[in-house]
Amino acid sequence: MPASLEPIKKIKCTYEDCDLSFDTEKQMRSHKKYSSKHDYCAVCNMDFESCDDLAMHKVFRPDNHNLACRICGDEFKSKSGLNRHIELSHKIDQKLPCLGCGEVFYRASLMVEHLEFGHCQVVTPEQFLGHIVHKHLVTELLKGGSAYDRFMQKISKFDAAQDYEEEGGIDVNDVLDDNEDEAKRVRYDAIQPEATPVEVTHLGSYPPLPSQSGASSITASMGRMSLGRASETVVGSENGSAAESSTKGTSTSSGRQLKPWAGRTSAKLFPGAKPTPPPCEFSIEHHDHQMEQEHGINIMNTRFWDPRSPGDFNPERFYDSVIQLYFCPFICEQTFKSIEEMDNHIMSSHRISRMKCPSCLKYYKSVTALMAHCESRGAKCQVNKADDFNIFLNKLTGGFLSVEEKVRPDHLHNPTVMVQDVDTGRMAPYTPPAARYLQYSASRPVDWKEPGKVAAQIGGKEGAEVFEYKGRLAKC
Repeated sequence: MPASLEPIKKIKCTYEDCDLSFDTEKQMRSHKKYSSKHDYCAVCNMDFESCDDLAMHKVFRPDNHNLACRICGDEFKSKSGLNRHIELSHKIDQKLPCLGCGEVFYRASLMVEHLEFGHCQVVTPEQFLGHIVHKHLVTELLKGGSAYDRFMQKISKFDAAQDYEEEGGIDVNDVLDDNEDEAKRVRYDAIQPEATPVEVTHLGSYPPLPSQSGASSITASMGRMSLGRASETVVGSENGSAAESSTKGTSTSSGRQLKPWAGRTSAKLFPGAKPTPPPCEFSIEHHDHQMEQEHGINIMNTRFWDPRSPGDFNPERFYDSVIQLYFCPFICEQTFKSIEEMDNHIMSSHRISRMKCPSCLKYYKSVTALMAHCESRGAKCQVNKADDFNIFLNKLTGGFLSVEEKVRPDHLHNPTVMVQDVDTGRMAPYTPPAARYLQYSASRPVDWKEPGKVAAQIGGKEGAEVFEYKGRLAKC
């Protein structure tokens, strides 16, 4: 049975590629307004080819529409409502590579979770929390006051006992200034050797020079060649007489001088050769060592408190020879009789147990939970809108993350248009509000030390445990 054809009604849908028709224009507009296939502005009675065109139309027509989202077209009565909608509904994915293993994350809280709970194969949870403890300790010391003064008192005796004088002795430059004339009048004869000189007997004449021995033309021509500088003197001539001629290098047909070691000749002859390292006195390590001798340790990039950093931690720095006890490197007045007691105290008492938000004063059991709280821009807490949020984030993550507020990429093109002012009725320039977001980026902590390469791996599991074997890392 053939399908029945509906009669064409008086008013046809004005949207392109739509064959429906209606009895009244009101029905046709209602159809375009509520149809998911039509991008239609009911206020301005205008059709658009895409949803993006409809959203941009609402953005640049504030006289007929409220503040509209240029991504989805939803309208809001206040700027704060629009920003909250964009922050919650249209988040921008981040690109945060892990400093240890290189894995990339699209949320800052996921990267912190990766480091805090041992998912990274390079940075252990103890090392990650150690960077955070170092940030808190350095922050307290840099505030100055009694905490810094007490810290300097603990290490003052150790620094005063260090002797960096390499030559030794005393300065005698000015000792002979007063008796200079008397010293000149005293004559000292040079000591003569007791052994008699050995007489050298010549067995024969010296070999003749190439120019005097009647060498072949090839030998004579080779004798005139030189790889030295252009001002060197070459001895030799074709007629056998010794003549000096100043050479200026071998020249080509075009007159250009050829230099044997010019250009990339050394790179072609020795392709695998490493570049010449700078002298040790100009290296960064030498400069840091010299600054440490003159001004003491650098508390910013030195893990002076961490027993797990043998290159930076020196327990004798906090030893008091008068009372024969060790002081705690932290802002703590406890003393210990042995290094083992001090190490156990540092690793047990001065660890992070919970984190606190400075804005809403809530406590969190992990760094990941507090990072997720800070990353949520739509929450009631305004910690991520503070001016010093970047400083707080750097302290919270131990220097692994930094943040900067930027304009959203889809809001960079924000032209100014002329619209009619509702109050005055005149045309006035109008620029839509541009939304901003927090761009997180992976950073390197100040006290970061490059991890050593794995010396050996026993087994092939991905979650292999890393341990130290003969000063190098290994897996099993």
